[in-house]
Amino acid sequence: MATIPDDASSDRSTVESAGPGVDREADGSSEPVVDRATDGVPEPLSLLEDSYARRILAVLTDDPHRGRELADACEFSRPTVYRRLNRLEDAGIVDSELRIDPGGNHCKEFFIQRDAVEVTIADGSLTVTTRSTDR
Repeated sequence: MATIPDDASSDRSTVESAGPGVDREADGSSEPVVDRATDGVPEPLSLLEDSYARRILAVLTDDPHRGRELADACEFSRPTVYRRLNRLEDAGIVDSELRIDPGGNHCKEFFIQRDAVEVTIADGSLTVTTRSTDR
């Protein structure tokens, strides 16, 4: 199971949200990502409820991995792994880079983009802020 650190020394700045939904830098920078909801559960928090996503995050804490490697390490089917990776990427928690091996094959390598989660309950909404503590 993945452990999400609470690093009090990390950058506490947030990206302001104009309303419900997700705010993130378009360039994929390490700026915090804010997901605010007044009804329902924000996506980053619902992902942490998913045992498959937590296992994938736990494996990714060691090193970046390709989808096939994650499927093998987690003992999950590839479709299960890729569905979770897509959701984790959409939430800004995981990112990927295209790798080209010497044989010319292309594959995506996945890594954790944001490794800290902060939950705030205020003004009738639930706000989840994800950020990187070491980038």
